[in-house]
Amino acid sequence: MKRYIYITLVIAFSLLQLKGHAQSMPMYSQYMYNMTNINPAYAGSRGVPSLAFIWREQWSGLQGAPSTKSITLDMPTDNKKFGLGLQLFDDRYVGVIKRTGMSLYYNIKIPVSEHGVLSLGLKGGFYNDIKMLTNVDLGQIVAYDAAYATNFNKIIPLAGAGVYYNDDHFYAGFSAPDVVTFSKTQNYKSDSSLYQVNEVHYFFTTGYSFDVNEDVSIKPSALLKLVSGAPIEADFNTSVWLKNTIGIGASYRTGESVLGMAEIQISPQFRVGYAYDMPFKVPNTSELFLRLELGHLFPNSKSYKIY
Repeated sequence: MKRYIYITLVIAFSLLQLKGHAQSMPMYSQYMYNMTNINPAYAGSRGVPSLAFIWREQWSGLQGAPSTKSITLDMPTDNKKFGLGLQLFDDRYVGVIKRTGMSLYYNIKIPVSEHGVLSLGLKGGFYNDIKMLTNVDLGQIVAYDAAYATNFNKIIPLAGAGVYYNDDHFYAGFSAPDVVTFSKTQNYKSDSSLYQVNEVHYFFTTGYSFDVNEDVSIKPSALLKLVSGAPIEADFNTSVWLKNTIGIGASYRTGESVLGMAEIQISPQFRVGYAYDMPFKVPNTSELFLRLELGHLFPNSKSYKIY
């Protein structure tokens, strides 16, 4: 336990020493079940090839509300020394912005104890950023962000990095999933060709699995997000699992929302999850998560059951 506390404190201290410059990126309520989206070092950390799909519809009933979908395949290499991953995603914002792209993940895995592995990861990719001002109220969109005053269709590069530690019961990670930045907001009025301001997000994640008895496990987790110009945001989550088959959980996102989660491990390979966010100031949000593990195709692989 002391080792876990030490690792957590070291990564948290590193987080607080960094100052973000900042980018808006989609956030998932069920991030703990597939963290490749926020940490490239996570790829392959479950020990088996894993295929994950997530679909998030924000602010139900609100016209032009954000919608995001992603599908991720990640796996360790046969010798467990490296992790690989591929993600395809489609994000839509305020009714006029569409971002479709691909990310590739690569990490090195270093055994640091009998069951513990430290991963150092990189991410690279791109997305096609399209804005079309058709059938929308231009005045409302420009008020939302001055960068949206003109149409654009751009290919944007992606790059990120992260570190992640995990064993059979504990994980902790720190990452900056997109470090490519563009122009500052104040330049919009003088240069109409500018199309986006990226803000570097820094994430710290940690979680632990407590076995109450053979049938019941409690799995608390937390996420801290640091972005320039905004207060530190935290997610605090706890789920209770019965026989590692049914999980019921709740989360609190500081100053923003509370949510409930339900997970069902339908078979050793297939999991279904659903989250229902209840924000304090905007309509509710629904999120569907599916995960298919392909370890049965690889006899020598072992799946970690932390989350």
